[in-house]
Amino acid sequence: MKNGTSPKYSSLGFKDIIVQFEDAVAVVTLNRAQERNTWSLTLVHELVKAFDLFDRDDRVRAVVLTAEPTAPAFCSGADISKGWDLLYQDESFHEGPHAHRDTAGIVSLAILRCRKITVVAVNGNAAGVGVTALQIPFDFRFAWSDARLLMPFVHRGVAPEGVSSYLLPRLLGHSRATALFLSGAAVKPDSPLLQGFFYKSFPTREEIFPGALAFAKELAANTSQTSVAMTKALLWRGADTPEGQHLLESRTIQTLGSAADSLEGAKSFKEKRPAKFTDTLSKNLTTWMPWWHEVGTVYRKTKL
Repeated sequence: MKNGTSPKYSSLGFKDIIVQFEDAVAVVTLNRAQERNTWSLTLVHELVKAFDLFDRDDRVRAVVLTAEPTAPAFCSGADISKGWDLLYQDESFHEGPHAHRDTAGIVSLAILRCRKITVVAVNGNAAGVGVTALQIPFDFRFAWSDARLLMPFVHRGVAPEGVSSYLLPRLLGHSRATALFLSGAAVKPDSPLLQGFFYKSFPTREEIFPGALAFAKELAANTSQTSVAMTKALLWRGADTPEGQHLLESRTIQTLGSAADSLEGAKSFKEKRPAKFTDTLSKNLTTWMPWWHEVGTVYRKTKL
């Protein structure tokens, strides 16, 4: 993939995000600096569309989400000066497959469905959805060490969104997640409550994106696309018991063990050279992802 823009993506006419490419890494930049990168329905639609395309585009091996380092904030959350219109619609309160789904959760699930490596470079302050949907569902998080992170839901009379009440306890443990949610206090990346949440922090805003991009490029160049996808599936869409997880792991190891990438991995190790992985999701998806691909297909049919 050539660096810069791609006709496939530029033709979509994105407004609230900018999509560019650095080798096999798709770079998504929030493009609402004048609005402090606040949440919008356009942003929701564009992020869902972009991550769905990244998932299906074999040329993309990693994704980095960031904001302009000169923007007033990474993401200031939802603009609630006119109420909670972005949160719900009055007629949407019913049960079943057409029940209301909050927009932050729709984006979080789109990011989680993306089977490529996902990295977020938090180069500014973040609040609400700027933490829940735009940080928590990513595989790796890089942050500016002086950024203020805030989830003020209990101070605004609402509840956590973006699937964060499911994801955060699993990432940090229930005690720390409870402290963050119920206190609503602003914290910085080095807070004990966030221990292990960020992969790496940097002292200046300008260092965040280059550091995250270099990391994403290294992983994109040296990891197997299918192995990454299956490992992510095992981590987030595994079984509920050790015995069930054993079966899923055994199944994936057996399948991957006879594939081209695993043979190349062993050969490159023996020859002491970098591996050149060639397996792709589009080529191998139907036989390699049955236990969770069906779930992903159902979610793709969900209307915004």
